[in-house]
Amino acid sequence: MISHEEDIALKRICAGDSNAFSEFYRKHFNLVKLFILRYVKDPDVAEDLVQEVFIKLWDNRSNLGEVRSLKDYLFIISRNYTFNFLKKVSADQAMKEKIILFASTTSINAEDKVVSEEYYAHLQKVLSSLPPQTQQIFRMCREEEKSYQEVSALLGISKDAVKKHMVRSLKALKLTLQNSLDIFLFLIINTLR
Repeated sequence: MISHEEDIALKRICAGDSNAFSEFYRKHFNLVKLFILRYVKDPDVAEDLVQEVFIKLWDNRSNLGEVRSLKDYLFIISRNYTFNFLKKVSADQAMKEKIILFASTTSINAEDKVVSEEYYAHLQKVLSSLPPQTQQIFRMCREEEKSYQEVSALLGISKDAVKKHMVRSLKALKLTLQNSLDIFLFLIINTLR
C-alpha cells in the first residue's frame, strides 16, 4: 500500500513538477545506488546508472499515470536497467575486468549471498565435472585459502603440479563462464578468493 505522500509526489511528478522530482530524487538516490551497487560492485558505475535511471524516470513522467507505487516502479526500472547494463558489459572485456576487480575488493553481504545461490550452484556443478584431485586442489586454494606451497606440502606433490591443477580448473570455469556470458559467475568466483 502506498502512502498518501507518495501518491501526491507521483501526481506532481506526472504533471512535470521538477521540485517534486528533485525531492523524490534526493530521498531515493542512495537507496537506488546501494541496490545497483550489489550487482555492479563499482561505486562510480553504480552512480552513473542511478543517474540514468532517474533521467529515464523523468523523461517518462507523462506515462506514470498507471503506476501504483512510484518507489516500486523506480526499483523495477533500476533492476531492469542494471541487468541490461550487465548484459552489455559481458561483451566488453575492459568493463568486465573493472567490475570483477571491484567485486574482489568488496565484501559480500547476506542479501548478496541469497541472490547468488543459483550461480554458486552452477559453479559447484562445473567444479564437480573436474577430476577429483583438481577439485580438491581448487577447494583448498580458493575456499580454504591455502597457498600453493601449503597445498603442495599437504598433498605431497610439487608446487608446479598444484599450479597446473589450478590452471586447469580456472580454464574450465572461464570457458563455461564465457560461453554463458554470465558476469555474476565471475563475481562469485572472485568472492571465493
